[in-house]
Amino acid sequence: MDRQNQSATPSLGSVCYKLLADTAKDRLVRLEANTILGNFLLLIAFHFSFTDFIIRMVITLFINVLGYFINDFIDIEVDLASKEKDKSKALFIKEHKKTALALILCMSAGLVTATLFYSQSVCFAVIMLLFIVTIYTDYFKNKAFWDVIFIGLWGFALSWIAIPDFSWQGIKLILLLFIFGCCFETVQTLKDYEEDKKFGLTTTPIVLGVPKTVLILRILYITAALYAFFVLNEVVGILILIPLFFSTTQNMGTYWTKLKLVCGVVWMVIMVRLYFHSLPPG
Repeated sequence: MDRQNQSATPSLGSVCYKLLADTAKDRLVRLEANTILGNFLLLIAFHFSFTDFIIRMVITLFINVLGYFINDFIDIEVDLASKEKDKSKALFIKEHKKTALALILCMSAGLVTATLFYSQSVCFAVIMLLFIVTIYTDYFKNKAFWDVIFIGLWGFALSWIAIPDFSWQGIKLILLLFIFGCCFETVQTLKDYEEDKKFGLTTTPIVLGVPKTVLILRILYITAALYAFFVLNEVVGILILIPLFFSTTQNMGTYWTKLKLVCGVVWMVIMVRLYFHSLPPG
């Protein structure tokens, strides 16, 4: 009987693997880990060495999984109450809550320590992101305006990993990604409007109403286009105005995908131009 119980009980390693794998798989399926591609392009455009490219991409992948895992850990009860989300992931985290917390603490401490020895700039980005993810999920996720701003900051902190250390040029570039992130999250809150309203949440469209939130979204498009054109000197920024003509009566999932395609094209063009005009960091 003891042998049967031991074989039926999963090992610590398998529990940790499943906790992280479930989070990673869920986010990839939902196309939410956008900074992975964004950082890939930044690292190439800034001519990082092969070694730095590998290290910073590994950190990007690691912190993406860790950040979303922290989000899932804090959101256990919300995810269990949601009709749209797969409850098996949340149930597994709840069943192994102590292990999940220990895993978060160990991964966070290990990443901060490792990046401190590698690059103070990257370490700063990691600490900034861990702080943003934690307070966003625990508090600001359900606060009008802040729900949008903090997702923008999330993307900004992740992108910081892929710019030359404390580079002003890099910071100006990823500020555009901050605005993109605010756009994406505004659409996400519109997409989740009905479900969030049922749970009594106070996200931006619930507090302001859908028409005013759509107006804010359009202001964000114009802001992004003006920033790209006048601050970054990128004419391609004009393309960010295209979503102004998207119908907001269509399925918001489709709208969200179209918006990501437009922003992706703009970012790709900017990265190609950067590649041919930038020097290797050093």
